[in-house]
Amino acid sequence: MSLHQILLALHLLFMATGLGLSFSNLINTRLSLGKSGDMAKGLGLQRRMVARFGDGVIALIWVSGLALLWQHGMAGLNGWFHAKMAFVILLTISHAMARLTAGQMMRSGNMALLPRLSFYIAGVWVSAVAAVILAVMAFAA
Repeated sequence: MSLHQILLALHLLFMATGLGLSFSNLINTRLSLGKSGDMAKGLGLQRRMVARFGDGVIALIWVSGLALLWQHGMAGLNGWFHAKMAFVILLTISHAMARLTAGQMMRSGNMALLPRLSFYIAGVWVSAVAAVILAVMAFAA
């Protein structure tokens, strides 16, 4: 296996993990609406753990993607690639906004912020899906 193939496999695995984590957290926020007591605490704990893993996964997606870009070079990158990068940036911003909102919820105990949190998490997932589709278009043989 070449270094490029290893980097590509890792990048794909990190993307798949990120898609799964964001979808799981999206389901969690929908399930959490209207819950209280131990159920709400348990779901909140799960969201926090997924978010922590998400921080690392997004960092690894960026690192592996930049390593692949470094190997490939900037020449020949098409509009699909630039659109993909716009969604990767939107994904990263959505994740940061979700983390900020979750922090506000944690500090204040204000569960009324849950729909906003769900919106940002949906932004992560939709951006990830769009980025994958655009990557397929950008690197189609």
